[in-house]
Amino acid sequence: MTQFFGQTFWRALMVIAILYGLALLGYGSDVDVFILLGLAAGAAVLAYKRLDHALLLVFIELFSNPHGILLSQTIGGFSLTLRMAIFIGVMLGWGMGVLTKRYRLEVKDSRIQIFFLLALAAALGLIVGVLRRDPPLVFGDGNAYLYLLYLLPILSVDWNMTRRGELLQVLAAGAVWICSLSLVLLYIFTHFGESVLQVTYYFFRDLRIAEITGLGTGVYRVFIQSQVFSIIFGFLLLSFAVFTKNRRWFLLLSSLLVATTILALSRSFWMGLVPSVVFILMLLWKHLRPTFKQGARFIGSSLSVVMLSVLLITVVILFPIPSQDLTGSDLALTLRDRTTDSDDVAIVSRWNLLTPMVNKIFESPLIGHGFGASVTFVTDDPRVREIHPDGTWTTSSMEWGWLELWIKMGILGPAAFLYAAYEFLKRLWAYRWTDQAWLGFGLMAGLVFIFATHFFSPYLNHPIGLGYMLFLVPFLPIKKPAEAGAAVSPFSRVLQRKEASVLASKR
Repeated sequence: MTQFFGQTFWRALMVIAILYGLALLGYGSDVDVFILLGLAAGAAVLAYKRLDHALLLVFIELFSNPHGILLSQTIGGFSLTLRMAIFIGVMLGWGMGVLTKRYRLEVKDSRIQIFFLLALAAALGLIVGVLRRDPPLVFGDGNAYLYLLYLLPILSVDWNMTRRGELLQVLAAGAVWICSLSLVLLYIFTHFGESVLQVTYYFFRDLRIAEITGLGTGVYRVFIQSQVFSIIFGFLLLSFAVFTKNRRWFLLLSSLLVATTILALSRSFWMGLVPSVVFILMLLWKHLRPTFKQGARFIGSSLSVVMLSVLLITVVILFPIPSQDLTGSDLALTLRDRTTDSDDVAIVSRWNLLTPMVNKIFESPLIGHGFGASVTFVTDDPRVREIHPDGTWTTSSMEWGWLELWIKMGILGPAAFLYAAYEFLKRLWAYRWTDQAWLGFGLMAGLVFIFATHFFSPYLNHPIGLGYMLFLVPFLPIKKPAEAGAAVSPFSRVLQRKEASVLASKR
């Protein structure tokens, strides 16, 4: 398990703890601006001296909190956040490195072409948006695509096996942190009084880290968008355990990850899990061809993981210190209602939004309406009804993610993301012929999960989805134009050896 839990894992956890500590310090005082400027300067220096470590910091921040506003401060009318400060620092440090020829600007790297259509689509959304509405509104809606500029420093790093391993450990650290945070929040909200709950709720709500919702009978839903990365790490863990038969820690870690997924009570997650789980199971079955006994053992292990995850949640909720009045049936009833209640306000609102979004697409199907475009629909959300009794609500943040891409960037928007997915899957498929097939399978399943989840909740037009796509880049085979002495991709050499052995066996 050293692939996931080495020194980098523990250092990443320490960095995450420090960032949350700084967030707590900044939340209770007015020192945010000094901390942000210091972090930006530190990121710039780190990026200039050790670009690979600076990019690890980028992913540590991304995996550990969803919206990047652990720290934020308004400066001259502009809101500077932690994610922005790190972005500015890393890009400045990398830029200075390019100018001083410490790093190279890799414009001929074939991995750039994956994002070419996406860059065009984002540019189209920006241009159309600026022509139709106020630039600040357009920037506020489309600034997430600036995250793709990280592609340039990523391509400037030679991602050898050691550095790739560090990326995996950073992902593991983010996943473990989010899982632990989810269970800690569940424990706090099921055991403590109003004074503690109020402070905790406002802190995590104001920093947009978690959504904590009472579901009745004293049970709470803890939803953190970054739980996406816990699920993705789960795919890698599953694939690694199946390939290596290293199951010592598999049951415990998988139970923690599954418990977090259950605790999120996110229908979007569940819908995204269906195709991604089917996808990775088909890959594993086709590649390993398990016997009946092996298949039965896998099913037994999977059932054990589910039971242990439910037991873990139950233990956290019913832990007797401090005492509380919940029973095991309360959780069961809540889970059942969340799964079967078709009259849930969120579901009804999502379906009410669908027709207006489709109509909006038909108004301009080719070029779209640009960033900042909004849709008006009717919702039964009681918070909206308090403001507008008729339930009419206008929003530029839409639940149907693929339709939102079409509305704001025209047909090129969804087409660009689908092309990127095709390229990623095609290139990661090369892992199938290496001794790291487990890695390729896990990364591909994670991509399928995010793309499927985006049908119901927007993730791809957010640093979460864009960041995962960037995270995949270092793991892709490198194909550069033929030059004198050009290196051949190691994947190509493995494939050639594979084909040679097959031909030899047929002779």
